Amino acid sequence: MIKNIEINNFKCFDNINVNLNKASLLLGANSGGKSSFIQALLLSQMSLKSVSTGEKSLDLITNSYGLNLFSFDEIIYNNASDDFFSVSLNYDKNVSKIIFKPTDDTNVVEISLSDESLKTSKEIIYLSADRAISKYQKSGNINNIQLGQSNEYLGFIIEKGRQKNVIKVDKKRNHWGSKETSVLDIQINEWLNYILPNSRVNAKNNGIDNSYSLLFGDNSNLHQTNVGYGISFILPIIIAGLIAKEGSVIIVENPELHLHPQAQSNIATFLAVIAASGVQVIIETHSEHIVNGFRKAVLFSQNPLTNTELTINYFNFRDKCTVEEVLLNELAEITQWPDGFMDQEDKDLFEIRKMRLNNGRDVAR
Repeated sequence: MIKNIEINNFKCFDNINVNLNKASLLLGANSGGKSSFIQALLLSQMSLKSVSTGEKSLDLITNSYGLNLFSFDEIIYNNASDDFFSVSLNYDKNVSKIIFKPTDDTNVVEISLSDESLKTSKEIIYLSADRAISKYQKSGNINNIQLGQSNEYLGFIIEKGRQKNVIKVDKKRNHWGSKETSVLDIQINEWLNYILPNSRVNAKNNGIDNSYSLLFGDNSNLHQTNVGYGISFILPIIIAGLIAKEGSVIIVENPELHLHPQAQSNIATFLAVIAASGVQVIIETHSEHIVNGFRKAVLFSQNPLTNTELTINYFNFRDKCTVEEVLLNELAEITQWPDGFMDQEDKDLFEIRKMRLNNGRDVAR
């Protein structure tokens, strides 16, 4: 597990230490540094993979996670006193520090490690905010199952997931309504129905060009364009959580997109179950319902997570990006509230009450 990340001279970060856990939530205002933190983590993992194959440079535009960071000058901290930035990853037993320096090509950085023996990378499944499902589903590799950059392999995964023992689900991730079966297709639909009631997905091999169709509804008669938009954004999350290998990392940006509050809370429950099963989960969110869904998971009788296994990091920008850890007690109560953290509802209700009073229209009893 990645326990801590230290970032120096990257984008809005002068020097910052961020603690991570089995489940980690990243919250804060827009432009507070959450996305930059995720980019630093992804850059470090790409760099470790490159170094392990003998590569000493990394393209900032064309890379495996679809990050387009353009140039070194755009991503080094404005007031940096050095001509490099670095990311240090603290694992359970060692620390890998990756140093990034400019090259003659402004779109390429030189990468080096403080200790060449520590170049182990984590398998990361990255689900960006732009994760709508591709309409063109195609065949994948059963020996190296991936979602695809445009989620183009979901149909293949679901179709193969109907077969017993082809893609098995860890029992710890099974929905409590079907604990005894680890068939992937069944678990996908159990969790989909839990998050969005009365939802179901199926996949059909079209028999031409190794293409697949995703079909929705009880009778599998609805195509993707004829169902709610939210299902396209949660299906990749569900499948990623169920197929991820133990010890890997899932990063999800804005799991709340296109979901009503109940569904937001329920997908947080799903992600808590995945985190408890041995997959490290990192969530960027603006949703109080996501936060409260994780807090609720701490109190479940099934108890997928404890309060000490959930970390909430609150990012803010004051001249530079800062982070403050929000602590939970064993009752899932937040023990200190940073200014601006999940307080907008209270502020709005206060303003509504004040305007009622000022207008002589206070009808509250």
